[in-house]
Amino acid sequence: MRKPIPFDSLSLYAVLQERGFFTGGRIQEIRQPDALTLVLHIYAHRVEHRLLLSADAQHARMHCISSKVPNAPTPPPFLQSLRKHIDGGVIRSMQLVGFDRIVQIEIQTREGVYRLMVELMGKHSNIILVEPTGTIRSAMKWVSPRQSEARPIRAGDPYRLPPTRIAGLLNPLTMSDDDWRALWREMGATRDWQAYLEGLSRFTAGELEAIAQTQGLDGILEWAHRLRAGAWEPVAVRDPQTHQLLGAYPFRSLQFPAEWQHARASVNTAWEQAFSERIARVRVEALRQSLLPNLRRALAARQRAADELHRALQDSQQADRWRLYGELILAYGHTLPAGATTLHAPDYTQPDMPTLEIPIDPNKTVIENAERYFQKARRARESRTDLQSRLERLQEEIALIQHALLTAEQEPDEATLRQLHEQAKTHGWLRETPSAMPAKRPEKDPFEGHKIRVYLSPDGYQVLVGENAQANDFLLTRIAKPNDWWLHVRTGTGAHVVIRTGNQPQRTPKSTLEFAARLAAQHSADRHARIVEVDYTLRKYVRKPRGAPPGFALYTHEKTLQVEMGQ
Repeated sequence: MRKPIPFDSLSLYAVLQERGFFTGGRIQEIRQPDALTLVLHIYAHRVEHRLLLSADAQHARMHCISSKVPNAPTPPPFLQSLRKHIDGGVIRSMQLVGFDRIVQIEIQTREGVYRLMVELMGKHSNIILVEPTGTIRSAMKWVSPRQSEARPIRAGDPYRLPPTRIAGLLNPLTMSDDDWRALWREMGATRDWQAYLEGLSRFTAGELEAIAQTQGLDGILEWAHRLRAGAWEPVAVRDPQTHQLLGAYPFRSLQFPAEWQHARASVNTAWEQAFSERIARVRVEALRQSLLPNLRRALAARQRAADELHRALQDSQQADRWRLYGELILAYGHTLPAGATTLHAPDYTQPDMPTLEIPIDPNKTVIENAERYFQKARRARESRTDLQSRLERLQEEIALIQHALLTAEQEPDEATLRQLHEQAKTHGWLRETPSAMPAKRPEKDPFEGHKIRVYLSPDGYQVLVGENAQANDFLLTRIAKPNDWWLHVRTGTGAHVVIRTGNQPQRTPKSTLEFAARLAAQHSADRHARIVEVDYTLRKYVRKPRGAPPGFALYTHEKTLQVEMGQ
């Protein structure tokens, strides 16, 4: 796969040379659609032009655009400074510094001549407003001495050109034919164009080498003549196999086949199209990469839940066995000695009548032990239909996620990805990932030392459990959101349990509620009981009375789940 064509000093010079008539134009409006992009509306020769300047590390550029851009809702400080000092000013000149990716725009204002320095140098890209006195007035990116000892960018400091510029290199714009011939002789057979020419990108160095190999010195001289004359032949370069626009170039390139290159009316138009597609492609890929891990996580969680339902279904098939155990206890239980924990009885349902070992609770009567198994048989039969229905719904959802995942992996267009994103959002497959969350200082302990344990449900929901009264208080009053689920055993003491819902409690699967209810039962005084009842309600219906002891709470709007604690 071919690498994208860079927006280098040659393209930048061609953009400026094409728009040389900006000199004498008036700045009518300044917009800043995002943190790293400016658009100057310049009125020249009775026509308004929109000049885009971007200090984005990946998409640093400067060219005209054909459509308006929205303004930021609140003007950033840099935009306010530009509007105060250069809005309405007249452009005296706009030119490259040497042959580097640095543009100096001189603007005549009532306060004097301001300079807008546009530095398009990858991660070091910046746009700086310099006062008539030569000191820095404002900048798109402030740079502290800690960030850069060599060149901090601070208000009031004298403006200095970037130290990356290398003295002694030749400027292709000012070289005569004799200079080129002398350079040709000096380089000899081993030509390193970047070591001799200022601001030359690796791509343009490769272009010069291709010309040198196919056309020799005469081809290099012709290229130099076209450069000085501004005899541009702008092209957009598109890979016919991937249909990807690799970029634009002021001349037809020898590094790509002719059929890849498509003529454009101007260098500005070519680069506007190239960056429009390039940025859209980056945006689509970012959307795809944010969607894929969410879909994979949702799929894994649903598959785990399906596995649990399969196991529960298998357990539900034991209804006949539990009924048989109850019948055998009633038939043979009277033969048990005191304190016995196992009943040995023949399985009369089998021809050879093998002996069964039936666990017995020595603290219960024969009738109570039999009834325990009869209840298990009834619950197993009753739950079988519900489990099968839930499993079918879950399998349908798994199929939907698998289809969405397959579609996203095939690199669809932006419209399809946004449809998938909406589908994922509707079905609750999306969770905030660290990459998608706003950057902030990481917390060493989000619970401030309180003993709160974090679990992950089979569906991927975060479940928090307080391990003492103080932790329960902190969880209830400081951590839980109004629409998070709150759970507690119906009677007696126990942990407060919270399910984080992301403000969408209605989407919480029943399996997650059951998972959290089991945690509440396990962390309660009733954990040794056969069945524990657990209430659940939304946090907004739970309150802690004034003066109540730690961990005490009152609640309403509750529903109840029954948790069976072991066999």
